[in-house]
Amino acid sequence: MVTFINEVYNYITVNDLIFPGDKLVVGLSGGADSVCLLCTLHSLRDRLGIGEDGLIAVHINHMIRGEEALGDEEFARKLCEKLGIPFRSFSEDIVVLATRQKLSVEEAGRMFRYQCFEEVCKEYGMAKIAVAHNKNDLAETVIFNMLRGSGLNGMAGIQAKRDNIVRPLLGVTRDKIEEYLGDIGQGYREDSTNQGLDYDRNRIRHIILPAMTEINAKAVEHICHMAEDAKESYQFIHGKAMEKYQNTKTENIDKTVVLDINQIYKYNPVLQEHVVREALGEVAGLKKDITRKHIMSAVSLIYQDTGKMIELPYGIKARRSYDQLIISNSHKNTDEYSIDIKAEGVYDIPNWGELQISFLKNSPDLEVSKKIYTKMADYDKMKDSLCIRTPQEGDYIVIDNSGRTKKLSRVFIDNKIDREKRASWPVVACGKEIIWVLGLRYSEAYKVSQDTTEIIYMKYIGKGEV
Repeated sequence: MVTFINEVYNYITVNDLIFPGDKLVVGLSGGADSVCLLCTLHSLRDRLGIGEDGLIAVHINHMIRGEEALGDEEFARKLCEKLGIPFRSFSEDIVVLATRQKLSVEEAGRMFRYQCFEEVCKEYGMAKIAVAHNKNDLAETVIFNMLRGSGLNGMAGIQAKRDNIVRPLLGVTRDKIEEYLGDIGQGYREDSTNQGLDYDRNRIRHIILPAMTEINAKAVEHICHMAEDAKESYQFIHGKAMEKYQNTKTENIDKTVVLDINQIYKYNPVLQEHVVREALGEVAGLKKDITRKHIMSAVSLIYQDTGKMIELPYGIKARRSYDQLIISNSHKNTDEYSIDIKAEGVYDIPNWGELQISFLKNSPDLEVSKKIYTKMADYDKMKDSLCIRTPQEGDYIVIDNSGRTKKLSRVFIDNKIDREKRASWPVVACGKEIIWVLGLRYSEAYKVSQDTTEIIYMKYIGKGEV
């Protein structure tokens, strides 16, 4: 018993999980792992510097097992009464919630649990959430991630801490947990769903891992050691990859990340995978279901022709466009707009920035701007109403003094503008005639000359720029 307590204490201190004065929300299902966690933290209160109000237990009823689940809740409540620890419980029909959110029952349950933990953290001013994962859980997670095609980070399995979540029992096995509970005479509840083979994790727990243990009794220990090596290797490689990622990312706007393929070509294949994975995660907002298969599919676009595209989890897509690898939200729509320019002022361009407009009288000493994002045009020649808008079918621009024209679509192609980005690219137009494709091409028909009397001055300022 003393050996077990010391082992957990050493794991907590070595991994900096709990500090004096910390207040913890403890997940308490009523099963052996969570009961052990609560009892152990209660025993270690003084050594860890946890105050009298430093623990609160939270129980979640997933409403799947009827009377059995109610029994779990009552057991958890009485245990907390015995230990003198505050108790909170929450109930939710997880099957209904999973259907509504289009998630697996396991994923919906996990998300709801942590929502409840965070709610109690805020309500009571608690600093951390303690959950009862152990070495067996870590080994099962590594096997699960391996089977679903995860990369090196998946092989690292569960971490001792993530954000405000800590796992004090991750350094001990399930056998030791049950032995400790036996030594202190503390009972626990058995979840009947853990015995079935309906869930992938149960099949790993009851079939795959026992078979591996038959081959080598220390299979769990060896898998955990490998996970530690994988974590350290991943952290080293990821640090290098993040440096590359910042150099490779040329754009990050409106849930779209653009990577410079000319840069990615130079990287080792491992760094390529990490850079692409980071881009996918940034656009998606999370990386949980992004497997190595998805990453390699996106990486393969680097070596394919422009226009190639793949669909990925979380409603995102990756596509090759000239010298760019573009990761974007596939549900993002481009709204058309047309904003009349009738007076001086600042005109907002949706998702792009603003266009500053003023009118000037021409004079011999006036210097005509040659800047990319500042243009001056002959307002006398404009026969139609002026507007800033999205491109339309039939748009064209005058490209030389003889009056030759070029389709706007061709201007985009010549400048290697991504096909999907063309639809939202702002243009200043008179009818179908384009005066200025912002940042790309300016019409030869409206250049200021000595005969010009009135000038329209246009300055584009990108979104977020000063």
